Amino acid sequence: MTKPRRHEGAEGPYRLGLLGHPLGHSLSPVIHGAALEALGVDGAYALHDVEEAALAGFVARVRAGELDGINVTIPYKLAVAGLCDRLEGAGAALGAVNTLARAADGAVVGHNTDVGGLARAVREALGDVARGGVVAVVGAGGAGYATVLAASSLGARRVRVWNRTRERAEALVARLGAVVSTPLEVADNAARAADAATLLLQATSVGLSVAPSDAAWPGEVAAAAEVVAAMAADGAVYDLVYRPARTVWCAAAEASGRRAVSGLGMLVHQAADAFALWTGHEPPRDVMRAAAEAALGAR
Repeated sequence: MTKPRRHEGAEGPYRLGLLGHPLGHSLSPVIHGAALEALGVDGAYALHDVEEAALAGFVARVRAGELDGINVTIPYKLAVAGLCDRLEGAGAALGAVNTLARAADGAVVGHNTDVGGLARAVREALGDVARGGVVAVVGAGGAGYATVLAASSLGARRVRVWNRTRERAEALVARLGAVVSTPLEVADNAARAADAATLLLQATSVGLSVAPSDAAWPGEVAAAAEVVAAMAADGAVYDLVYRPARTVWCAAAEASGRRAVSGLGMLVHQAADAFALWTGHEPPRDVMRAAAEAALGAR
């Protein structure tokens, strides 16, 4: 166990949490709580549902040392990056962050653990499906930026990006085209992005909390199926959405005989990497995943 990386002068329990709006769906308190308990680390993880106008003030609380570590989720991964004192690693490459930490000099540092978390989860679940193939990325929000960088790190030959608002996809490709060596392109529609793709990475909130018993389920599955049908016959889908456990996109892929995985693995790995950044402790990922699965099963 490594020495905690807590900022100078900090004492008492770790004050961790999640920033976003809305936050009713989050499993992060369960996952991080399990890690704190398993390691015997004193701390708590809270939800911070904050309006956009209050973002700067919230980041100032981290700078002042009121909070030790914060995760950032929809819709603030891009906006919060601009409020950090500096960005490091993947956060600097992307200009999008999912983790804030207060450095020893008091600076708020933005990181992005989504990239490594997603790449690790895809390899675990689907092996080298991306290597040498075309990867389709659906979505160009904050998660989309991390997803494109992860696709490149997985060895994709080409990455096609589609977003409902084309301008956002173009902005993503313009920024990351200078960061990665993998050719990037903007697709005219989702099916064009998925054409002959060996991997589709679904990085929007489409299907979040939509269950098979819901009226919206058949229509959303049918819409996703039209996109999946354009993929390579042996292609696979990784949906960053993790609730329900079998998501709309997973159902669409499985109906066509393609492999599909929901985003729980990514959720756990990005959380574990953030936890290590804040505390210096490598958390037990199996314990964190078991806690998340139990919470999903209870809801």
